[in-house]
Amino acid sequence: MEAVVKQLRNDAQLGVFLSPDCSVSAIASEVVAKDSAASKKSSKGETEPLQRGRGVSFSGAGAGDVASHSERFIQRIDQAVHQIDRVITEHISEHHMSLLDQVGSVDALQEDVASIQASVEHVKRAVDDLESKVRSQHDRLQRDIHKHRNVEACGDLVRRLLRFHQLHERVTESSVTLVNGASHAPSSHRSHEMSSTAMAIREIESLLSDPQFEELSIVRDALPAIRRTSGALRKDVRNQLKDGVQRLSQADAAEALKILFYLGSLSDAVQSTVNEIIQGVERKCGAVIAEDMLLSRGGPNGSEVTVQKADVWKAVQDVFECIRAHALQVWNLQRVLAKMVDTGTGRNYLEMVIENDEPTLFATFWEVSCAILRELFSSTLSFHAAVKTVLIASYPRMREEATRMLNELHAATQRRDFDVASDATLTERQRDGLRAVAASAVERNQLLDSMAPLADAFMERSFRRISNPIQMMFPQSSNFHTSPPSRSDMQTLARTFFGELEQVGSDPVLIDRMILQVHKAVELFCVNAKKIMNTGQAATAVTASFGRSAGQAHNVALLSALHQMDEMVGEIAGRLAMLASQQSASTRSGAQQSIKAVSERELTPCREQIQALEHFILGQYLRALAQLAERIFAKMHEESFADRARDNRPNSATPPGSTSSASSAGSKYMTEFTAAFGVLVEDHIRRLPATPLVSNCVSAFVSRLVSVFIRHASLLRPLEENGKLRLANDMAQLELRLESVLPLRTLGACYDELRAFRHMIFLDSASTVRDAVIDKIRPSNVWHHLISRAPLELQHPHQMKRMTASKYIEWLDTAACFQDAESARAVVEKLPLGYPCLQDSRLSVAAEKEAWKEITKCLEAYVQRASAVPGAELDPVYELLQESGAILLAGYELNATK
Repeated sequence: MEAVVKQLRNDAQLGVFLSPDCSVSAIASEVVAKDSAASKKSSKGETEPLQRGRGVSFSGAGAGDVASHSERFIQRIDQAVHQIDRVITEHISEHHMSLLDQVGSVDALQEDVASIQASVEHVKRAVDDLESKVRSQHDRLQRDIHKHRNVEACGDLVRRLLRFHQLHERVTESSVTLVNGASHAPSSHRSHEMSSTAMAIREIESLLSDPQFEELSIVRDALPAIRRTSGALRKDVRNQLKDGVQRLSQADAAEALKILFYLGSLSDAVQSTVNEIIQGVERKCGAVIAEDMLLSRGGPNGSEVTVQKADVWKAVQDVFECIRAHALQVWNLQRVLAKMVDTGTGRNYLEMVIENDEPTLFATFWEVSCAILRELFSSTLSFHAAVKTVLIASYPRMREEATRMLNELHAATQRRDFDVASDATLTERQRDGLRAVAASAVERNQLLDSMAPLADAFMERSFRRISNPIQMMFPQSSNFHTSPPSRSDMQTLARTFFGELEQVGSDPVLIDRMILQVHKAVELFCVNAKKIMNTGQAATAVTASFGRSAGQAHNVALLSALHQMDEMVGEIAGRLAMLASQQSASTRSGAQQSIKAVSERELTPCREQIQALEHFILGQYLRALAQLAERIFAKMHEESFADRARDNRPNSATPPGSTSSASSAGSKYMTEFTAAFGVLVEDHIRRLPATPLVSNCVSAFVSRLVSVFIRHASLLRPLEENGKLRLANDMAQLELRLESVLPLRTLGACYDELRAFRHMIFLDSASTVRDAVIDKIRPSNVWHHLISRAPLELQHPHQMKRMTASKYIEWLDTAACFQDAESARAVVEKLPLGYPCLQDSRLSVAAEKEAWKEITKCLEAYVQRASAVPGAELDPVYELLQESGAILLAGYELNATK
């Protein structure tokens, strides 16, 4: 209880009730006075928005929305009374026993309670009296406030009417209304007058935002004249803006934009101006490029139609000039907006016209204009054939004209006094507005891509012109004789290729697309060449005298045509490289990179496709010739290379009817090879076109003959002194014949092996593996030759495998280096001469390892045979092979990896 009393005494408002000289009337008067002062301050604050042109309410609604001071005071008294009641109740409940102890009797207690109740009733009556007086004062105060508010609203209305009257007089008396049009630049006085009038009209419009104010009769009567003046001024300023934009006058445009800003129609006027410019582009370009404007009709009834190329080109130039002029107008307008700033708010005019997420005015104009051009050029494809033909043929020149126009726009709009991108004082929107035209590849490509319909038509036309000679070379007719293209046909095709390339000039995009057409034409040529190419027996069979067949002559002629096509593609690549080197220093590096990329992407695959077809034709041809010569080489095994005395023994292995001579005369097989090879050279090899590809394939052809000859020679058995002399003579004859085709020294390792093998056959067995030249011979040939010196019980691998010497050699050079037959077949088919071991040292090492495995099997079989004979001894060749096998193989592998 003491705490509550202490709290009430410390309270600034409720403490007065505990003082002995408490005056309820004084307290009530003080509360009402505070309430009155607060109401006057609130009324003054609420009238300020009305002075700025807001609407006025004459009702008293809303006055009691916020609790007054008297209401809050009464609420505090109620809270204090409730708190005292709660404390008394809690005190009685907690101390009722001690209270009963202190009370003498019930009657005394009742007297105390009655006394307390009387005191409480007295306090309640005082509070009620106070509350009634406060409410009375509060009601009177609300009525006074309502009256004051009405007076304030009336005063504000009168002030607005007076301001409206002043503005109305300024507008109606302005000299702006006496001048019609804005065909000339306004004077400084007239400009100031128009700005003043515009600000007056804008202020009048702000006053009229209150519908109740607009309904006043004095205002309603003056509005028609004001609106006429406002409309005339807006029209005049818009005409001034349009005229300034058309004349590229930044001063006139800026003055008009300032007045439009004062009128509050800046954004609408600017957007409308840009839309009118876009409509002008569409209208003018459509009129210039109209079909009727490009056709000249003559003859009876206008039936004859002619088209002048000069007229068409003049129309195209007018279209691009229209785009250039209007683009400068929009960019100039955007530049003026980007440079103007409202001094009141600090905002840029361009930011007021477009939002942050919207494109710039020029970007919108450029995108729409390019779309209009694209639609316009697309519609020309439905024009009269004569007009369409001229337009399509003029596309490269049109692209060049568009590029020139873009460069002019960029030069005219680029500011050289400062860098827009690096100026920190500019906002991002200002940078966009001041950026030069065609500064990015996106903007340039938008205009260039608008001619895409004509570009596609031009490329289709070019492909038709390029492919027409090819279709004439390979007509699709049942009566067509499949003859290869002649040199004259290929020259015609080359002139067509280069003629089309000259039309595109140095434009990298057009070059890229034209090279794509060349690629398609080369593919068409190769497909048709493959159809008429002879394969199988027609391409490999020779005449009875080893002469060239008609099918082989056909393929050689086709090979020559393919070579001319390959040279043609190579010359195209050379011309492109020369074109890139002729560019200016600033663009040369980029042009060279572009040309290189185009060549690698389009021309290199073309040449690879042509050369693959050449390899196929030449490969199957030379492979057949090589097999013919190899069959003759195989006949050396039908002859005897043993000494005569041994041949005359009863158990001689010399076949019946065969002869042997130690003289220097050549062998029968070599005599046959010499006669056949002379025909092969004259009728076949010499008639091949003189090309690097043919030279490489002929070199591989000769290498294969030398390799196979050495293989057969290493398998000769028996090979004795007279036989060695004859074999050496055969090798000399072989060199002499092959030298007529090409210098054998250019063969490299293959020719070195032939010379080393001729040296090896005259060495004794023990000296063979220690000789210095042995490293130039493949180990398998050394092993085969050593086996030839051993007894017959030590067989050759082909004898163990029940194969002929030719089959064994073919297996060793084509299949031994692969794990499965499918892989071997696939690789052999890809190589012109079909011998992968001659092309890949890694595969050659693998083949030698397989050969050693077969040699090992032969040695094991020999040991088994020897052990079955009592007292038989192993031949020294066996020990020599066992010792030299791993050494020769390791040395060959080391040399192959160098």
